[in-house]
Amino acid sequence: MRRLAAVTTIEELDRRYYPSYVDEHQRFDALIRSYLRSDAQVLDAGAGRGVQFPFDYREHVARMAGVDVDPAVMENPCVTDAAVADMAHLPYPNGEFDLVFSKYVFEHLTDPLAAMRDLRRVLKPGGHLLIHTPNARHYVALISRFTPHRFHVWFMQKRGRAPEDSFRIAYRANTKAALERLAMRTGFRVVSVDFLETKPDYLFFSPLAYRAGIAYERLVNRFEVLAPFRVQLIADLEAV
Repeated sequence: MRRLAAVTTIEELDRRYYPSYVDEHQRFDALIRSYLRSDAQVLDAGAGRGVQFPFDYREHVARMAGVDVDPAVMENPCVTDAAVADMAHLPYPNGEFDLVFSKYVFEHLTDPLAAMRDLRRVLKPGGHLLIHTPNARHYVALISRFTPHRFHVWFMQKRGRAPEDSFRIAYRANTKAALERLAMRTGFRVVSVDFLETKPDYLFFSPLAYRAGIAYERLVNRFEVLAPFRVQLIADLEAV
């Protein structure tokens, strides 16, 4: 690994070690765009108010629907129509969608099996479910699981997230093995499950902690055997 030089600020560390950084949102966006068609019916499952993943696909598809348990989804500017509903009880007919994507939602599901069954129901055969969620084996997820929700809300506020956009976590579908088991039980074929280790922006509070995070990032990205310990998990599942 490249030696971490003595640098005084996080901004300097970013300039040194991440000069042309492509974040996880852009990578998930690229995967979504690979499946977009002008006649596609698409659902953002867990769309929220549209601030966590503000990518607008309306001009590229026939329909860009959004659903969320939070009524704020009705204010989402990136969807053509919205519904307030649980992912296990989606208000759509069977086989309605060509593509469903879900960004930072699966970590909150208390019954992921029921959710995936209904997601499969609303997908056409051959349609795809794309999932982006934290990896439960990463140190950030482990810390989140063993700290009170109020700490999570406070910490995310420090990172710029409004309290109403922080939800309780469950981590019941947040490993490759868990997603593969769920896919097998709900009518999906696993196309891919990829792990990403991004720059350690959770450690923004200290240059020393940030340096440690960079060392961890370089280690798990260098050795493929350590991939299951990267922070992000992106899955592509095909409805069969």
